[in-house]
Amino acid sequence: MKKNSTYNFLSMRAMAACLMVLLISVSSCKKGLDINVDPNNPKDVPLRALLPSAQANLAYTLGGSINRIGGSVIQHYAGHRNQPLQYGRFDLTPATTDNIWSSMYAGVLADLDDITKRGTESGDLVYVGVAKILTAYTFSVLTDSYGDIPFSDALRGRDKFNPAYDKQQDIYPQLITMITDGIKDLKSDTGLEQPESDDLMYAGDVVKWEKFANTLKLRLLNHTSKIDAGAALAFLNTNPALMSSSSDNGAFLFGVTASTSNPIYQFDVISGRNDNAVSSTLVDKMKSLNDPRISAFFYPVKKGTLAGQYLGNVPGGDNDDSGEAKFSRVGAAYAATNAPVVFLSYAEQNFIIAEVQQRAGNSAAAGTAYKNAINADLTYLGVSAAAASTYLAQPTVAFNNTLQRIMEQKWITMFQGPYESWVDWRRTGFPVLTPPAVNRTGGVFPRRFSYPQLEINQNGESLANGPGIPVPYKTILTGVWWDK
Repeated sequence: MKKNSTYNFLSMRAMAACLMVLLISVSSCKKGLDINVDPNNPKDVPLRALLPSAQANLAYTLGGSINRIGGSVIQHYAGHRNQPLQYGRFDLTPATTDNIWSSMYAGVLADLDDITKRGTESGDLVYVGVAKILTAYTFSVLTDSYGDIPFSDALRGRDKFNPAYDKQQDIYPQLITMITDGIKDLKSDTGLEQPESDDLMYAGDVVKWEKFANTLKLRLLNHTSKIDAGAALAFLNTNPALMSSSSDNGAFLFGVTASTSNPIYQFDVISGRNDNAVSSTLVDKMKSLNDPRISAFFYPVKKGTLAGQYLGNVPGGDNDDSGEAKFSRVGAAYAATNAPVVFLSYAEQNFIIAEVQQRAGNSAAAGTAYKNAINADLTYLGVSAAAASTYLAQPTVAFNNTLQRIMEQKWITMFQGPYESWVDWRRTGFPVLTPPAVNRTGGVFPRRFSYPQLEINQNGESLANGPGIPVPYKTILTGVWWDK
């Protein structure tokens, strides 16, 4: 096995250290950066440097390639050429997600595993709790994207170059346990070292981390609604500490320099590619509902006779708009240079509760949560209370006790995290979408990523012994465990 295996993360630490230098300067970490630390020696990287590195890498990968692919499938985005156009046409090959796989395993999970091990040894359990919660989050994104994945063997480094694959149905319960254990570690208040400004999500606020963890648990239990329709409700009935306002949102704020800016901004603006656009499916739906978030979600067309209008590209359409005179782009709320990548939000949490209660037949609780979800997102984006009330009063928006209405509104709100909207669509079938006229899958929507070419090349035997070598344009059409 080559020493540059995805799972051999030691060679990644120099890059992580370089990223850490940028992040520490952005966060103004109270404890500063020790100039005597050797960035090439993983033993010398302190926990306060590993945590921001892991958070930034996760935010960049999720907010970049994962959201761009998921958002293209779910018709939030509609790129007009090159890679974004391929995504919109379901042209997803094994090579498409190479960078996602390596970044998540060799970057994010490696750093979090190091925090967990070293924090356990030193007794710094608050760091361990944060790491366990983010590890569960990261693995959940991977298994929901691919299905069966390396899990039990994945972080053993040089001891296991060829990790076996675990079944998704075996991974999910372990993620729930990992979250529970993480909360316990958080609340232990143990350790000489505890996250402060080096925690670029919550600045070491244990109460907010517990809320984030429980909301993550609720999300994952709701993912299994086809398998166990009552699991999420049973958890809600235990009265867990959940987010109470948008101030509890789990998000990563990017910076204003080119190297620290939002991943969508980097991909489409700084690069000069101008390949992406937003989808007419979403833009037209929001227009029809008089949605007051349009100006936050989208930039208007910049140039030409259409300048100032909000217009989306037809999914799969190759009408070139490199001159930015035809289509809108992702707006300031989620693609400004310092815009956040949202991991979990109070709005999403309330949509989950609305779905869970509607499924249980409690229309009153479902309606309350539905209104709270929409109001939370509108308020977060600066919409006035009067405008929010007007929006919710429309017959086309008002709660009607149907799953379709809940999921359609959630689909709009989850422009903040398009990948999760793809998860929702796979579970519920809503919103009802029309496949692009030109596509690579016979008009069938993808339901998972293909296993990466990198993994086929380096861990092909384990892959063959597990879920199997992916068949181009076929494997992506099969549902994961909770999507059967």
